[in-house]
Amino acid sequence: MIIFEDEMSKIVGALPPITRGELSAPINFSWGTEEVLAKYLALKKRPSFPLIWLVEGQDTNDLREPSVTRNARLVILYESGAPDEFNAYQHANGFDNILQPICDNLIIALKQSGISRINDKEIKTQRVKNYSMLNAKKSLIYVCNAIVFDAEITFMAGFCINNNIQFNT
Repeated sequence: MIIFEDEMSKIVGALPPITRGELSAPINFSWGTEEVLAKYLALKKRPSFPLIWLVEGQDTNDLREPSVTRNARLVILYESGAPDEFNAYQHANGFDNILQPICDNLIIALKQSGISRINDKEIKTQRVKNYSMLNAKKSLIYVCNAIVFDAEITFMAGFCINNNIQFNT
């Protein structure tokens, strides 16, 4: 069977690093429940941002034509450089320059990878300014900006990832 997390890791690994102004950083990937995401953010002294977090979900495996499909939820996160600022600042400095280009390139990779299909008729996104995680004591752990991305994604067996994906720059 095809492991969804392994295939998504290949897609994220194909993404170009984000380069905006002084920022030049690779896109990091991990997965688990949203509760594990909170733990991940709490335990890391400096989480690796930007981060694409795959929320665990149920897979449908087609054993006749080896493939795996999931209604996937991905949380694309970047640390807020000024968590005390309000939405207009977060939008201009976190979303326009960092998160949206990552989201756009993720869609391109899913379409052009050669190992995946995305139901591009229905992709749902939610932009969350000052996305914050609370620990059990209800104190703030981390403040990030995030795009929550929901889409039906299928990975097929027997194909190699396309190394000539045409990303936005």
